[in-house]
Amino acid sequence: MPAQSFQGQCHCGAIRARLDASKPAAELEARACRCSFCMRHGAMTVSDPAGHATFDIERAALTHYQFETRTGTTLICARCGVYAGVILEDAGKRWSAINVRGLAVPEFKGRHAAPVVFEGESPSARIARRKRQWTPTEIMYR
Repeated sequence: MPAQSFQGQCHCGAIRARLDASKPAAELEARACRCSFCMRHGAMTVSDPAGHATFDIERAALTHYQFETRTGTTLICARCGVYAGVILEDAGKRWSAINVRGLAVPEFKGRHAAPVVFEGESPSARIARRKRQWTPTEIMYR
C-alpha cells in the first residue's frame, strides 16, 4: 500500500498525474535539473522507484519533446504549455519523473528543489539511472 497519493494537473486539466508514493512528500527528493529545458520551465521533479505513477492524458492535448540525448520523452500540454513530466520507455515498460511544480501538486508547494546536473552522462548510463530512480508508470489516454 502506498504511504500517500499525490495528484496534480496542468493548467487546463488536459494532463493529470497521480503518484502513489511509498513515503510522505517530505521524504521524497525534489530535484531541479540544471539543463536549459528544465531551467526555462522552472521544473521541480519527483519520482519514487518503490511507488507507481499514472498519467491521465487527453490525447488531443498532448505534445512530446525529446531533448538532447533523446533518452526520455517530455510530456507537454499543447493547450496550456505546461511541462507535466518526462517518461522513459524501454522493453514495454515505462518510468517517469513528475514535474510537481508544473502540475501544481499541493504537497510540494514551497519545497526547495535540490539542483542536479547530468551533463556528460552517457545515454546508456542515463537510461540505467532513470530505471533505478524513476517511478514505474502507466499512461491512460482519454
